[in-house]
Amino acid sequence: MIQFKHIRSRIAFTFLTVVIAIQLAGLVPLKYALVKHANRLAEEQMEVGERVFVNLLQHNTQSLKQATQVLAADYAFREAVATNDAETIASALESYQGRIHAQVAYFVSQDEAMVIGTQESESAISGSAAHQEFVQAIIENQTGTLKFELVDGKPYQLIAVPVKAPEVIGWVVMGFAVDNRLAAQIKQLTHLDVTFVQKTHQHDWALVTGTANHELSNLLVKTVSDVYAQKLSLHKVDLDGITYHLKIRSLHETKDEALLVVLQGSVEPYLQDLNTLFKVMIFLTLLGVVIFAALIWYVSRKTTEPIATLVKNADDIAMGNYDKPIQVTSTDEIGLLATALNSMREAVLQRSLRIQRLAFNDELTGLSNRLAFTQGVHQAMLAHAQSNAKLSILVINIHRFKPINQTLGRDFGDDLLRHVGQVLKQHVLSEQDMVARLDADEFAVLLQHADQAQATRFADAIQQVFEQPVQVQGQAIDVQAGMGIALYPEHGMDEESLLNHAETALQESRLKKTPWIVYNTSLEIDQSETLTLISDLKEAIQQNQLLLYIQPKVDVSTRRALGGEALIRWVHPQKGMIFPDQFIPFAEQTGIISDLTQWMLRRACEALADFKKQGLHISLAVNLSTRDLNNMELPQQIADLLAAHGLTTKSLKLEITEGSLMQDPERAEIVVRKLAAMGLHLAIDDFGTGYSSLAYLRQLPVQELKIDRSFVMFMDKNAGDASIVKSTIDLAHNLGLIVVAEGIENELVLNQLAKLGCNEGQGYFIGKPMPEKDFSIWLERWQGQNDIDIDIGDDFNYAVNPLDIEPAPQDPYTLDNLN
Repeated sequence: MIQFKHIRSRIAFTFLTVVIAIQLAGLVPLKYALVKHANRLAEEQMEVGERVFVNLLQHNTQSLKQATQVLAADYAFREAVATNDAETIASALESYQGRIHAQVAYFVSQDEAMVIGTQESESAISGSAAHQEFVQAIIENQTGTLKFELVDGKPYQLIAVPVKAPEVIGWVVMGFAVDNRLAAQIKQLTHLDVTFVQKTHQHDWALVTGTANHELSNLLVKTVSDVYAQKLSLHKVDLDGITYHLKIRSLHETKDEALLVVLQGSVEPYLQDLNTLFKVMIFLTLLGVVIFAALIWYVSRKTTEPIATLVKNADDIAMGNYDKPIQVTSTDEIGLLATALNSMREAVLQRSLRIQRLAFNDELTGLSNRLAFTQGVHQAMLAHAQSNAKLSILVINIHRFKPINQTLGRDFGDDLLRHVGQVLKQHVLSEQDMVARLDADEFAVLLQHADQAQATRFADAIQQVFEQPVQVQGQAIDVQAGMGIALYPEHGMDEESLLNHAETALQESRLKKTPWIVYNTSLEIDQSETLTLISDLKEAIQQNQLLLYIQPKVDVSTRRALGGEALIRWVHPQKGMIFPDQFIPFAEQTGIISDLTQWMLRRACEALADFKKQGLHISLAVNLSTRDLNNMELPQQIADLLAAHGLTTKSLKLEITEGSLMQDPERAEIVVRKLAAMGLHLAIDDFGTGYSSLAYLRQLPVQELKIDRSFVMFMDKNAGDASIVKSTIDLAHNLGLIVVAEGIENELVLNQLAKLGCNEGQGYFIGKPMPEKDFSIWLERWQGQNDIDIDIGDDFNYAVNPLDIEPAPQDPYTLDNLN
């Protein structure tokens, strides 16, 4: 299979091959026809030659007969015959013989008594046998026609004419030798070579005379016997490599003798003429092929030039050059292909632009993405490197975005992200500043010409915007954001380190719940300390460095003590008291929170068992984290603990937050329903800070709802908080839920909650979180005076008395309020 580099070569080769094949298909039959025509011409020539030969014999017969009759009719000659004047007869014969160029001349009397011949005739026919043979031939040929006879082994043409006076008194006989003259005469008239061959009783076929050369004549003699035996009208033989057509006529034939004349003609002269014509045809064919090949090449090149142009355009498209449109100059298939390529180029261009947008843009918000932002920071740093100008980057995170997204829907969350992005773009300091979305709820801002003071003012401005509820889908929602700030060149000389430091500052702001933090190297130390704390926490669980604290809970109406909420404290051997907000978030991130929950459940059951032994039938509430609600083994683990300590399910309460339910709602609901099926009392903690609706909570098997302290602490001073608390209590009661109020700081709030119908309450006014061993003391005093101020710090042997440390106002003691 021939491989072509260009399609024009393929087209030219194909068409040229077809043309050559067609020409050859014409030349081969032409050659065959020419050969056949040459043979036909040769055959016709042989037929014509034969007819001419016959006519020639007839003509010779008539002319010789007439000439001989002139002599036979001569009066003097007849008188000489009548008087037997032999001398006169011989003289007349000799005279007439010379006149008609005969080789033999005789007079034979009717009674064959007198036979007179000329001297030349006697010389030609010598010997008595030959003479007798000749006389016999004359006698047998008294028909007046020309006959061929062999006399003394030599062929002659004999014609006999009667001499009448008035009766036949004798015969005049004229003989002509078969010789070269006769052969030349025949050839001159027939344009054929003539060969006379004879066979006698004395020898086989032999050449008499002929017009062909000696070698060819000898070859003919060798083959004439076989050819003559075939009895065909026309014979074809190869002699010396040349094809000859032969016409053979018998002139004289007896048993032992034969005289044949062979007319022979070669096909070669005709073939030569026709071959010349054929060569001319070949030349014209080749010339036509060359001209056609040039024409094909020109046409194929002209045809494929637009294709080559399209190929170059396609290569340009493949190289990413989409801007230059392909010129469409025709309306044929090439034009249609060019139009299709243009459409493809446009589609590829649009897809490329889309890919570029996806690569460097956030499709949701239309802002730049992390890759584009890091490149932008890199370019800005290069531009600022020579001028020593400063730039700042801020990484901004939206707090509680995941619960918002899960509670209010993904579309709402998407609109919120777009809104935040627009807010950031509207407050940038210059047109060169850049806003990007780095992650789900994380944004970044590049302030091209901002030092620390300008960056913090920008952060304050953003914070002020988010202090007011934002409107998304017609719904007002509070948005809180944390920001980390990093400066160039103080905090990093490349974009990655600068962005990492800004994210470190952001993480610190989330831990410290401050609006923004500017990066400093001490934050790295805090991170290192955090890792150390995580390592120490594992050891603290094993070495019993954790303490169980209990915050009392009472009936709001009767002020009867009902139990408490189990809390945790960590007394580090070197660092002293560590509050939960310093290790619970990391415990949740690393999974250690499950070990802490198990520790809390075990210690709560131990405490309940002790209280039971003391005759105190109270309950303790233990907080469950998100990981606990995803632990399908938790119900069985709790059942085992209760059984091990001889407790009923009424002794233990479990508090869960709205956020923990939303992490994996389906799995959490399974665990919650298993716990409820066991008879455990379940409570929704910190209600009001999340985004769960009461309609959703109604579907859960919970019995209690705890109102967050932020609504309760100042309800005596803030009518709005009081209204929210009242509404929540009414709605919860309508759903059949027990309401517990957190953050009761004074008796006025306690009384106000009692009037609103709140069922239970807890707070500093009732009792601060205390070691489990002091709970019975508090219980005794609370039952006596309802207003208690327990001084329990003297009994501690720790380096730092936990009660000497004032708890943070944002309730750092409950597990799920620390995220």
